[in-house]
Amino acid sequence: MKRTMSNQIEDDRNKDNDYKDYHFSKGKTGRIVHWLLRIGKRSETVDETVTAPAVLTLVAFLWADKHPDWDQLPIWVYVASVAAAGTWYGLVRGGPELVLPLLRGTLTGGLAAMALYLCLPHIAQPQEWSSISGNMVMIGMDLFFFAHALSAIAREFLLTTENQWEKGRIRRQEIFSRGINFNAWSNTYSSFSGFIKYLGSQFYLLLCLLTTSKSMEGFTPLLCAFIILLRTALTVWGGGIFFG
Repeated sequence: MKRTMSNQIEDDRNKDNDYKDYHFSKGKTGRIVHWLLRIGKRSETVDETVTAPAVLTLVAFLWADKHPDWDQLPIWVYVASVAAAGTWYGLVRGGPELVLPLLRGTLTGGLAAMALYLCLPHIAQPQEWSSISGNMVMIGMDLFFFAHALSAIAREFLLTTENQWEKGRIRRQEIFSRGINFNAWSNTYSSFSGFIKYLGSQFYLLLCLLTTSKSMEGFTPLLCAFIILLRTALTVWGGGIFFG
């Protein structure tokens, strides 16, 4: 019994210290890191990211059908619930991913539209339902994808390890020396206000990495992949404008 209790105490200590190797492990950001590591050990479900937004949207439309003064409420509920589902998906799974978030958003919009058609067919003319369904699917797909991408990128930044931070320090100093001096904040990055400043520095860093042809050695693989993907998208978009 004593051995079991000691093992349990040791396991609890390991769980409490499993985020100490991360750069943002102190203060309020440390609590966020600890929380991200905890939710990352579980798997998100379709009910959380698809069924829940559709059900909330249906409930909001049912309420608005009985209370005409609240006719704008269902739209905001749909937008907020899909964005929240995409954010939760990105925080739990990381990423950013491409195919699955688009599919989840599409399913959310389609399921919500189908539920509305079955439960409240009188709120629109028969010929309008195809347009309503298409709009809900497109809004759901876009909102879910971009909410997941932003939360996944924020998660990646927060889960930067000390080893990754040190590897990228030289490159950051080289880049920042040519522009805004964000290095003056390096000793306050563990605080919440410092993290806000850190986000500003990362935005500047992102712009620099997009316009440089040098190696991105020292940065996290996700950031490198995102930079390459964004470069490709901007190239294709610019080529389409130029040659279109």
